[in-house]
Amino acid sequence: MNQSAAPKLLLLASLLLATPSRAATVSGAVTIDGRGVADAVVYLEAATEGPAPTPSRVVMDQKNLAFVPMVLPVVRGAVVDFTNSDDVEHNVFSPSEPTGKFDLGTYRRGEARSIVFDKPGEALVLCNIHMEMAAHILVLRDPSFAVTDKQGRYQIAKVAPGSYIVRVWRGEWLPYRQNVDVTDQDSFSLAVELRR
Repeated sequence: MNQSAAPKLLLLASLLLATPSRAATVSGAVTIDGRGVADAVVYLEAATEGPAPTPSRVVMDQKNLAFVPMVLPVVRGAVVDFTNSDDVEHNVFSPSEPTGKFDLGTYRRGEARSIVFDKPGEALVLCNIHMEMAAHILVLRDPSFAVTDKQGRYQIAKVAPGSYIVRVWRGEWLPYRQNVDVTDQDSFSLAVELRR
């Protein structure tokens, strides 16, 4: 994209107290030129690395010749089940180095194959039978993240008090970083405009 014609990114975030359990909910919207941006990942990276998060198990389906969801953030150590809900065979593979290249082979409707994503990074996921199919798995170090909806809104629940770097991904990591301190006493809004 031409730098002079690059859109402006506006991130609006609110930190709201959730419960007396010392956790906050971070919510807001990501917009470009006043319009909500879907499928952007808003990520809170802790200033200091904590213990490894509890591994999770999530699904990326293949449905109507598309990966669903097309953008899937997971915490390191997550198991991703690649299911096939189509009436045709699919092949799932990734050429991405940071998260480890893989090829799950070809399989039919009702079958699933799994991969553990234990290294932070971005994995491009493809099907070598249907070249139009593509998705992204974002493997994150910390568990505080959300994907924006069609209006650009997001909500990150159960954010522990501490110092974080807010980052935004949309097809790639955008040159946006904002330091925020989450406490169990404060509620505030954050508005940042970014040229990319």
